[in-house]
Amino acid sequence: MYEDEVLSTEHPHTSITYMGMAAANLSLAYLLTEQDHYLQEAKRWIFTAVNYDVWGYGFLVDVDLSASWMLYGLGLSYDWLKEYLTKEERHKFLDKLILQSNKIFDYGQENLGHCWSTNYWQNHNWINYSGLLTTAYAIRSEHQGAQVWIDEIKDNFEKVFEYLPEDGSNYEGTGYWRYAINFFLSAADYIRQDGGPNYFDAGFLKNSFDYRLYQSAPNWEENINFADVHDRRSSHSIAAYYKIASEYNNEQAQWLGEMVRTKFLFREAYESKIFPGILPEAFLELIWFNPAIAQQSPDALPLTKYFPDLGLVVMRSSRDTEATHLSFKSSPPGGHKQWKLSRELDKKNNWKTRSLTHYHVDFNHFILIHNDASLAIDEGYNRTSKAEVHNLITVDGTGCVGEKIWGEGDLSNSELFDLNCKGIHNVWRDVPKDAIAKIEAFSNDNGYTYAVGESSKMYYPEMELTRNARHIINSECGYFIFLDELESELEHTYTWRMHSEKYASQVNQNQFEIINGTGALNVFTVFPEARITNVDETLVEEVMTPQRPDDIRRISLKTLLIENAEKSKKSYFLNVLQPKDTLQGKLSNDISVQSIKGDGCFGVEITSKNHIETFIFSNENKIAYQEIESESKWISVVKDKVW
Repeated sequence: MYEDEVLSTEHPHTSITYMGMAAANLSLAYLLTEQDHYLQEAKRWIFTAVNYDVWGYGFLVDVDLSASWMLYGLGLSYDWLKEYLTKEERHKFLDKLILQSNKIFDYGQENLGHCWSTNYWQNHNWINYSGLLTTAYAIRSEHQGAQVWIDEIKDNFEKVFEYLPEDGSNYEGTGYWRYAINFFLSAADYIRQDGGPNYFDAGFLKNSFDYRLYQSAPNWEENINFADVHDRRSSHSIAAYYKIASEYNNEQAQWLGEMVRTKFLFREAYESKIFPGILPEAFLELIWFNPAIAQQSPDALPLTKYFPDLGLVVMRSSRDTEATHLSFKSSPPGGHKQWKLSRELDKKNNWKTRSLTHYHVDFNHFILIHNDASLAIDEGYNRTSKAEVHNLITVDGTGCVGEKIWGEGDLSNSELFDLNCKGIHNVWRDVPKDAIAKIEAFSNDNGYTYAVGESSKMYYPEMELTRNARHIINSECGYFIFLDELESELEHTYTWRMHSEKYASQVNQNQFEIINGTGALNVFTVFPEARITNVDETLVEEVMTPQRPDDIRRISLKTLLIENAEKSKKSYFLNVLQPKDTLQGKLSNDISVQSIKGDGCFGVEITSKNHIETFIFSNENKIAYQEIESESKWISVVKDKVW
């Protein structure tokens, strides 16, 4: 209950984003009910915030997220309550909104090209300008300068909607998608109502729900946490789902919104690390809900989805909540479109528009879930992200070409933290133009999915790497074939890494097993034949925000490592990953895996419950094994098992 909250007369030593949202909720409640206690409570929250000298704490005071969240909520409150305030209250409220709006607007203009005002792909741009736009429309009739803000912000969003990827993907991850999406939807709505373009027709907004839907875990409650996602319950917004449902007659969005409201709301509210969280969005849920939109589960949608800009491939075994879900990602930093366009803008204007603090060193990285158990995981929120904490290959212990930046200091230094938050001090700062990863090939046909990510240019030039390609083959037989090609002009130790919540145990020389509650994973190591394996712990600690310096996120990754026994120029890692249930007997569903070696080719024969699959690879495009002959790089033959 808002009335039970004790409000500090001095700015609290934390974010105040919740205050604007509280004021909006109470203001709308009064507007709809005309009950005086809502008005009085709204005024208590409003004028507590109005009396603060500044909006924000710690860094970028008055000119970043805390201020913009306040402008969003209090701008709406002013619009809804101004006729019910005394002359003195209205004047005081309006003056504060003008003061704070000028502060954030002027900062953006004075730092064009070097702050959030031109970071067109980042949540700070969308939130800060949407918050300011909300207040600008609320006070335009009373403050002439508001039109200047509106014109600039309209120009900003014209660029944003042009520059964002048409596939709807978000390089900052599902958590920041959720954090910013309501501001994004609001800005598009305001601009359309003001006679501007209908940005709901833009590819990004049209397809953005697909991105969020396919980055839901099979249980729908949790997320797939690529990039900076604080936890697995920080990605739902009922209000956003309702708005998307209403705009596009999207029955799946209506279905998910109702699912969250009726089943997941409590845990989302109290376990999420996104502040102020889902409960303060109640006023938006009310405004954006359209009861005429029917609900439809996503059961009829394809199980496999490819988002080309982000290089994101999603595979599910079914729509059951116990299904297997594998997501694989390989792209340039921030996605293809941002990597290309930001460089063009920066060169033309002498700007720095890429703010990739929230983009992880996760090229050729994957996340795997089965039967509600996390089996191959991401480290989550991490401002000093490195390759070694992701499920990929490191070369002589090195990863991304930009990782040496962390040798200059760590983010316990407040100045470095501030630069990092501004997007200036991050691992991608000096990464050259051609240092990219990409999905080299993707195919999804007749129940067979194949993807290959290539990331050799992401590594340090002194490694002289010429090939780092990860092939993932899914023949829908209950397992995934992972083939990694490593080639260099120099000899290296290549380390295949996979992180989980639980330690892997060695079953035999060629098999590891990870058990995590109701789900488990067999890892069959086929090649290299001469290898060193190890199971270790990888610790990640990170301060969430300088506004809460004692709020430290810690995670212990249980790491399986496989290395070539002797340094070599070329190495191939062939592993078969078989998710399985733990409650049906540890070995009852195990597949059998047999290595294959031919003249210039190698592979694996996998026998599962109903099928035998023969997978063969040849770097020379010459496969000859028993009756199989092909001038191909690889071939897969799946046969029904003869009983």
